[in-house]
Amino acid sequence: MLILPIVNKNRVLNVRVKLKGTEKIRSAIKFPGAPESDVIVNGKKLSESHSFDSREKNATINFIRNNSILYPRNFLVTTRMVADSDVYDVYEVGQPPRKINDSLDELYDLALTDIRKEIPGIKRGRYLSFKKIGLDEVLTDEKIQMLERIVGDVKDSSQWPGLFEKAGIGDLPKILDFLNNFDCTVVEHTSIKEEDVEHIITTLEPLCTRETRNFISYYNTAMVNRDIYGKLSYINKLLYGRPLSLIQSNAQRQKQLVKTSDTELEYTRNVA
Repeated sequence: MLILPIVNKNRVLNVRVKLKGTEKIRSAIKFPGAPESDVIVNGKKLSESHSFDSREKNATINFIRNNSILYPRNFLVTTRMVADSDVYDVYEVGQPPRKINDSLDELYDLALTDIRKEIPGIKRGRYLSFKKIGLDEVLTDEKIQMLERIVGDVKDSSQWPGLFEKAGIGDLPKILDFLNNFDCTVVEHTSIKEEDVEHIITTLEPLCTRETRNFISYYNTAMVNRDIYGKLSYINKLLYGRPLSLIQSNAQRQKQLVKTSDTELEYTRNVA
């Protein structure tokens, strides 16, 4: 599971992030000529391409796009083998969206890698940091300030796209569109009160153990993810009059979990 830890309303939530349009089509099977943990696009295999061992950033999504130019169809992803066997699960995945920036492509790559590294029957989580993929670097205070100015000064929203491009912030609404390709669902019964987290850190910090350092890193990641998500939500409200509803509960997908007041308070623009 790809897990986004995030602070919201004095609690640390764990949010599962996965690609929309992904469907498991086979379980415990082995396709002839299709290895485990592979991506197959129009008959082309990632495992047989230069991208497989490439150190190039986002090589997997580039492989998918390059082999989908003529025929942009759904593609297949195989998981790792089931423990003590030679079979795996197979997923069908929809085409990736157009590239906006490297950060979002890395997010897509991570979600795809999460499928490829899945071992059927075994739960294993991997943490997602918005900062590590560089999302904070494309959501600068200067760009948000420019967005505020245009939206505040020009009431005719039909003029906004052209003005955004001219001001160099045309990527902001596109970032939101890209993120709509992901399901972000709170994992039930895994939230922790923020005060409890801080108490644990205060108690264990003198030990200087690896577990303590990992827990501190987890909490710091959750706080930074909160701040970056707050920016995204604020941008969404400027553009569409409502906060971002990317993160939702499992029981009520239509009900926004991170509410307007929270995300507005989380984001404070620091522009000199």
